[in-house]
Amino acid sequence: MRKAYALLLAIVALGIILGTVIVSSEMPSVPSTGSTEQSKALAFIENVLPIDSSQYNITFRPPFSSNLSNPDGLKIIGTESLIETYSLESKDSSLTFICSFYEEALYQCQLGADKGLIITDQSYANTVDAAKDFLKKYQAYSNLDSTEMIAMLANADPTQNPTIISGDLKLTVTHKDLTGTAFGDSINFRWVHITNGCEYLLIDAHFKDGVFSGFIDHRPRYTIGDTAVNISKDQAITIALEAIKNYSYRMSDDWVVTGFNVTENKITANLIPTVKEGNVLYPAWSVTLPLNGTWPGSVTELLVGIWAGSGEVYFVHYQAYAQLNPKPALT
Repeated sequence: MRKAYALLLAIVALGIILGTVIVSSEMPSVPSTGSTEQSKALAFIENVLPIDSSQYNITFRPPFSSNLSNPDGLKIIGTESLIETYSLESKDSSLTFICSFYEEALYQCQLGADKGLIITDQSYANTVDAAKDFLKKYQAYSNLDSTEMIAMLANADPTQNPTIISGDLKLTVTHKDLTGTAFGDSINFRWVHITNGCEYLLIDAHFKDGVFSGFIDHRPRYTIGDTAVNISKDQAITIALEAIKNYSYRMSDDWVVTGFNVTENKITANLIPTVKEGNVLYPAWSVTLPLNGTWPGSVTELLVGIWAGSGEVYFVHYQAYAQLNPKPALT
């Protein structure tokens, strides 16, 4: 149960007390009473996950209780996102599979073993081959074109932690051998689309000890808006320094902190895709302004967000080194 709980935290920082409604792998693939998401999750488990699903009984676990008015999954308030949890049980192996949906499209999942080892559908010569096979199956399942990303794996040697560029695509492979810990021998494959220097995530897939453990695909979840970057890094820093002149945060009703001193030679600015409205991403500068010491409330930095297209500041906030209790920022 602890492993299953930790797996859930990897997708959302919420604890769930799980009820049980059985959907056996010996039953039809699409339960007559199941939701569209449940049908798609079952299809993903059976056709995409690199496991021998015939060895497992697959159990859908609704949140809290099957008596809820919406027992189909954990609905994230204010979004179109739904999280579902499944148990996969065999004689010697127990797995937890957690997946996230956006508008009925599965775009994120985690797979972990609670007992024993994952029973795979085949053996692979190496993790790169396992990643290729997963992407091919996922492409067939999702109808999202991953052909070029699959091709980029031909030159991927995880032992070298390579970065591979193909046109406007970038693949970063990160290998961390943490054998003997809960993280195991970890290999991560991350593909991004680069436009005007801003990296928009496509797929991030993770393997542990050579076995698939999770992925996220931003394509079903987000769209990309205007990609123009009209504000340079130096201009963004100048705008950020100007923005904090009128910024303050409140420690109490009669204690307002303002007049910040920034260590300018330690300023960093990163261009990142950011949601502006709905699920549309735009390039934005995230500027971190280190302060000359620790300010009230253990505040050590100020963070400024600036739209890279217009130069508009969309937020200023404090960053704390430890737990603090200032009230919401004043601007």
